[in-house]
Amino acid sequence: MRKLAGLATALAVAGGLALPLAARAQATTAVAVVPFNVRASGTDSAAFAGIGTAIADLLATELRRVSGVRVIDRAPTARTVALQPRARGGFIGREGAVEAARLLGAQHVVFGIFLADVSGNVRLDARAVNVGSGTVETTERVQGRADQVGSLVNQLAARLEGAMSMVPPTGVAQSPSIPLGGLADYGKALEAADRGDRGRARQLLEGVLRDHPDFAPAKSALAAVGDR
Repeated sequence: MRKLAGLATALAVAGGLALPLAARAQATTAVAVVPFNVRASGTDSAAFAGIGTAIADLLATELRRVSGVRVIDRAPTARTVALQPRARGGFIGREGAVEAARLLGAQHVVFGIFLADVSGNVRLDARAVNVGSGTVETTERVQGRADQVGSLVNQLAARLEGAMSMVPPTGVAQSPSIPLGGLADYGKALEAADRGDRGRARQLLEGVLRDHPDFAPAKSALAAVGDR
């Protein structure tokens, strides 16, 4: 799909083109990143539980690095999304994502889908939508193998960053590769933490770090669970 409008333009308009340059540089816009829908063709969908939350969390972490962007915290985003009507199959569509972002006070929302097949191929599709107008501002797609999900999320974040920033993208720090099983457990841990089940969250995160000790997001999440 052709881009209807770059997010950079939208952010400039939101910040006010008539403002002095210094004021525009300090302006911020709120973005909500919705848990991705998950569709696994010909495979056990239960094996992918948590993947959508993990992908959204990793994307949100990278987008927080963009100048002038404030990303809504994961827990309130997840709770608000859960209250929205779901499309067939339990998927959250554009209307639900936009409404959740509106309730959260965000000007932009990022949502998408993770697809996997029995051959080990995966794809990530993401859209960014202007909450006020409902306009699709950018669409991005990355695809590869199941063992490349970490790298694919990094690529997707870099593309979204380039679309959202009013300055050239700074690049995305590369997270260590982590297999789908580990990523799924990471997402389940985040969901448990959001429910207030700190014990389950710690158990899952410790398991992820036992198998993947260099996975920095899990280290940060475990520290956050311990602080609650």
